[in-house]
Amino acid sequence: MPRENLLSFLQESMRLKRMVRSGWIYSGVPPADVESVADHSQFVTLITMLICFDEQQKGKKINFEKALIMATIHDLSESVSQDIDRRVRKFSPEKYDAFKHEMDRNALNTLLEKLPQITGEKLQALFKEFQEKKTIEARIVREADRLETILQMNNYARNGFSEKMFGEFLLNFKQEIENYEFDFVKKIAKEILEEK
Repeated sequence: MPRENLLSFLQESMRLKRMVRSGWIYSGVPPADVESVADHSQFVTLITMLICFDEQQKGKKINFEKALIMATIHDLSESVSQDIDRRVRKFSPEKYDAFKHEMDRNALNTLLEKLPQITGEKLQALFKEFQEKKTIEARIVREADRLETILQMNNYARNGFSEKMFGEFLLNFKQEIENYEFDFVKKIAKEILEEK
C-alpha cells in the first residue's frame, strides 16, 4: 500500500486534535476552554477500560480489545464530518438518528479506505457493531461516552462556569440516568448529578 494513504489517514485523523466539541460552544464555554474531540475520545477510552474491568470483576465476559478499539474510533468520523451537537436531535429525532448514522458511517468509510483492506474492514465492522448497540462492548462505549460528557460538564462547573449554562445537558442527563446499564456509570453520574 502506498505510504501516502497511511499518511493521509493520519493527517485527516489529526483534525480531531483541533476540532472543538460543539455542544460546549453552544452552551457558552469560550472556544479556548473547550475540549477537543480527541481529548474527549481519549477519556472515553480510559472510562471504557475501567468499566470493562468492573464488569469483568463481576464475572462478565468482556472483549477488551473490541471495546477499546470501538472507544478509540467512536468519533473518528468527525475528523471529516464535524462534531454536531446532539441537542439538535430534538427538532427531528428519527431523521436526525438516520442522518447521523449514515453520515458517520460514510465519513468513516472515506477515512478507512486509506488503510489496508483487512484493517479497514475490521474497523468498519466494529464501528457498525458500536452503532447497533447490541453487544456489551458497544453498550459500554456508549455509556462511557455519556459519562465523559457528564464529567466534562462537571469539570467546567468546578472551574467557575455557571451551571445554568448546562441546563439542557443537565435535564437530558437526569432523564436518562436510570437507563444506564452499568453500575460504574450510574454511580458516578448520580454522584455528580444529584449535587446539581
